[in-house]
Amino acid sequence: MSKGESRPDAVIIGGGFAGVTAARELTMRGRRTVLVESRDRLGGRTYTKDHDGHPMEFGGTWVHPLQPNVWAEIQRYGLETEPLPVMEGLRQAVVSGGRVVDLSDDDVARAMELLDQFCSPGRTLFPEPYTEAWGPDPQGIGDRSFREQLATVKADPVLYDWLEAMCCAVALGPLDKSAVTEYLRTYALSGWSAEQASAALTATKLVKGTRELIDGIAGQATLADIRLNSHVTRVVQSDGEVRVELADGDTITAPTAVIALPMNVLNSVEFEPRLSDTKRRAADERHAGAGRKSIVKVKGDIGNVSVLAPEAYAVNWVVTYAQGGPEGTWVVAFSSNPDRLPMSAFDDTAGMQEALQPLLPGVEVESIVGWDWSNDPLSLGTWCIYRPGQLAGILPDLRTTEGRLFFAGADSAIGWRSFIDGAIQSGYHTARHIDDYLNNGSR
Repeated sequence: MSKGESRPDAVIIGGGFAGVTAARELTMRGRRTVLVESRDRLGGRTYTKDHDGHPMEFGGTWVHPLQPNVWAEIQRYGLETEPLPVMEGLRQAVVSGGRVVDLSDDDVARAMELLDQFCSPGRTLFPEPYTEAWGPDPQGIGDRSFREQLATVKADPVLYDWLEAMCCAVALGPLDKSAVTEYLRTYALSGWSAEQASAALTATKLVKGTRELIDGIAGQATLADIRLNSHVTRVVQSDGEVRVELADGDTITAPTAVIALPMNVLNSVEFEPRLSDTKRRAADERHAGAGRKSIVKVKGDIGNVSVLAPEAYAVNWVVTYAQGGPEGTWVVAFSSNPDRLPMSAFDDTAGMQEALQPLLPGVEVESIVGWDWSNDPLSLGTWCIYRPGQLAGILPDLRTTEGRLFFAGADSAIGWRSFIDGAIQSGYHTARHIDDYLNNGSR
């Protein structure tokens, strides 16, 4: 290797939460690593950026005490959390029948009962949600999309539209391409409770953003040489080592490597020998997470709102992010199917204003910030939501070691897959396995 003074024990490719956690955990075991990240920052599909006096979360945001790994890290570094949305004074509504219908506390309780019914197959499908074990599935729900499962629901129109909109918010991808098992698994991880699952998904955020957590973990990876703006083009296993080639011509060698890349971009790196057919097929198929998250400043004080809308609408959930009084309000708008969004780019305020009208009639958009994760070549998607059949078809192989290559990431984690929690868990797991591998004399 042309940089650094000593050969590392592992090269870690990817500086999201999985890769950075693996680097810290290997440091704790006395292992030296080189972590290479293509971006100019750490965090992967989490990205905190200061804007208008607020730490804006362009990517992953929510954490919760039900998520044991991320919550332990929050406690470890003494980080502050806060609710989002703020429940006090929250106006909850859903678009149904072409109008905005405000929901009373009783309406919300009925909606949660419907969500419990919708997710109830998770009790038998995922009796032990922290394992890969499946329970009995005589109805074949494991192969269904959200749309197919919604077709089995009988409810009054307002509650049905609320349920469909909730599915859009969870999938952040087209409902006919997103596996309903992803919601059922989250339900199981939340104690088989719709109310708890909703809280785990969207209730608590870090006051200073996810950036503070990734920096805390990286700060303890003292035996890691962290290199930003370092794009990997090729990974070769030969002669008892792994050779990692970078776009700038540098080469790093080590006895092992951690591949901590999103599933959708695995094929952007050349591997020799080639990765398994299943891994390559998974990257070709991609997961279904392709929606858009936009942080939008609207004119005036619109209050503390949370409005849902079913899939036919361009925006499926809008929620107050930061109230600024008469100077304006920041909201977050989620679109599960960007093809329906009449917004060409994040500077298209007219397109976003049109998209928000069904949810917030009369609202005036002043500015928009965000990140286009689906067209970012380093992610090619938002959070991982498997397609029907992928859970059984690709998940076990995504984690399978290939020679001296170990795999980590939120997209293949045990438990809270797709979440920051899952990425951290995966980093723990992979670091332990590499240390065991090296301790057994495989150098």
